[in-house]
Amino acid sequence: MDEVIATAAAPAQSAPRTTGPWLPGGAPAPGRLARAWLRTREDVAAIEAHDPADLLPGATIHDCIASAATADPDKPAIIQLLSADLTAAPRITRYRELVASIEQAANLFHVLSQGEPPSVAIILPMLPEGLIATWGASTAGVACPINPYLETRVIASIMNAARATVLVTTHAKYGPGAWDHLDDIIRAVPTLKHVVEFDSADPARDYATLVAAQPSGRFVFTPHRDPHAEATYLPTGGTTAAPKLVRMSHRGHLLNSWLVGAFTGPEPDGVFGHAMPNFHIGGLGVIGLRTVLFGQTLLTLTADGFRNRDVVNRFWDIARQYRMTNVLATPTTAAALLAVPDVTSQGHCIRTFNCGASTVPVELMRGFQQRYGIWLREVWGQSELHGVVTANFNDGQEPHVGSVGLRLPYQPVKAIEVDADNRFVRECQPGERGVIAVCGPGVSKGYVDASLDKDFFITGMPDGQRWANTGDIGTVDAQGYVWLFGRAKDLIIRGGHNIDPKLIEEVLCAHPAVLMVAAIGQPDASKGEMPIAYVTLKQGHSTTSRELLDFCREHIQERAALPSEILFLPELPMTAVGKISKPVLRMDAMARVTAAAARQVLGEQAQIDVHVDDTGLRPCAVLQVHLQQGDPQHTLHRLSEALGAYSFAHRIALS
Repeated sequence: MDEVIATAAAPAQSAPRTTGPWLPGGAPAPGRLARAWLRTREDVAAIEAHDPADLLPGATIHDCIASAATADPDKPAIIQLLSADLTAAPRITRYRELVASIEQAANLFHVLSQGEPPSVAIILPMLPEGLIATWGASTAGVACPINPYLETRVIASIMNAARATVLVTTHAKYGPGAWDHLDDIIRAVPTLKHVVEFDSADPARDYATLVAAQPSGRFVFTPHRDPHAEATYLPTGGTTAAPKLVRMSHRGHLLNSWLVGAFTGPEPDGVFGHAMPNFHIGGLGVIGLRTVLFGQTLLTLTADGFRNRDVVNRFWDIARQYRMTNVLATPTTAAALLAVPDVTSQGHCIRTFNCGASTVPVELMRGFQQRYGIWLREVWGQSELHGVVTANFNDGQEPHVGSVGLRLPYQPVKAIEVDADNRFVRECQPGERGVIAVCGPGVSKGYVDASLDKDFFITGMPDGQRWANTGDIGTVDAQGYVWLFGRAKDLIIRGGHNIDPKLIEEVLCAHPAVLMVAAIGQPDASKGEMPIAYVTLKQGHSTTSRELLDFCREHIQERAALPSEILFLPELPMTAVGKISKPVLRMDAMARVTAAAARQVLGEQAQIDVHVDDTGLRPCAVLQVHLQQGDPQHTLHRLSEALGAYSFAHRIALS
């Protein structure tokens, strides 16, 4: 522990200025990692004067991690906390061990794939082995990290799309997860040749035993050296059984990791708090690869990350003891940290605290700074773009509150208008809203299912370059700052009004009793959608729906945006990353509307069951009616007519 503390930097909110963006001795040179602080538009231009390849010490992920290890092979690369108890000794993986383990894992996956191109599914909690297996798989073939908490059918569909040859997983020691249904998964994936389990009692399947039997320092196969080769198939978007797997390359991963390091802190003494899962681009690339690329220390905040309530409650104690310098979290995590009573951040070493995955409410950003003295600096990006695209740089000043910041080098960003076929129509003026489009080497190759590419790649761009449709609605102002107004699919369309849910969420977040808010469009027979809001309250506070509706009437100027209903939940549904899951809320609203429409037809005493089937490309409301009397055909006709007034798909069954 002492060696980590001794090498960590003193507290700082901004980096010391050097000549240009380059740290002393960090200017681009062949065969070594460039180090730069990215703080201004001028720094963006200075970095773009160099070819992206000049910033990196190697062509592949393995090459770059091996290069980082040469500076100090015995330095801790990954420290995994086994609990939030500071007296508990952590697991430490040093750089020499990290590189050897990646090489051994790559050799193992090559052997286990039995002559097929290795495609390795990794279903693990936040363990160092999850990252090691991913980077080993990327060295031998392709890695496919998967959320352990998805339904079995969804996991199987992802593995089939990836044509997985090897599965790396674990068992019930780590709580409920996909490993509880391992036999079902194996039966559903015919390409699978071998299953490896972390911490298994069976030596023939135990990950550590099998990896240790493989050589390090050399490969039993010929590794590729193509920086544009595919490294990862990363699942993204939605929770249905129709998987979207992004084809991510070595160069894309490494370049984005370098860019994130440039605006969060490129010095070797960094300690990055790691609590985003490794099956998400946030944990895998923006935190994990970015940290080891720069030879820093990755501090994994237990196998559960911020899902561990003790980690949230003791965050500042952990940050002080391990001299954490950087954090990336979701706004919901930041809100949870702000809600912890009787704690102080005094004595911390955090230089940057970035928030991503969803919009940071203004009240949260300012409240966090007032209490802890740290600005939440919003970033924005996507898996399809290998990670972060824009950021509020740490220049020591208050960030542009409400903006996701300036674009990173090599990643042009525009607001444009496209037609229904995703074809370019025109470029928007500064400040004018449109779909946000991104170009450059960070844009991925698209999806494993190429039929999905037509909605991603924009056709007819005037410069002839490959531009990606991010699906986000936003604008780029005259100074180059990017402002987002939500996902196109998240816009609430009430009659002829396009309503930004952020407008409702910002207002309700300002109410003293409200902890978190999610506004969505609830299906409506006459307006298409009506805005509603789901709310959780702060501990010890109370309010009523009527009071919150009155609060909205007082503060929301756009009448069409007034929520028609406010619903209270003990907790909002979250993705595994800690982002509010609006698809779950939309399905809840769909089910409630379906039940209400059925009762209008059949009466309040009708026996009905409603659920939403999300196994297809489009959720479908399923209505089961237990008919006691009346003509079944007439009842079916009346229900079909009532539900036909809504835009969502539905099925009706009578019994």
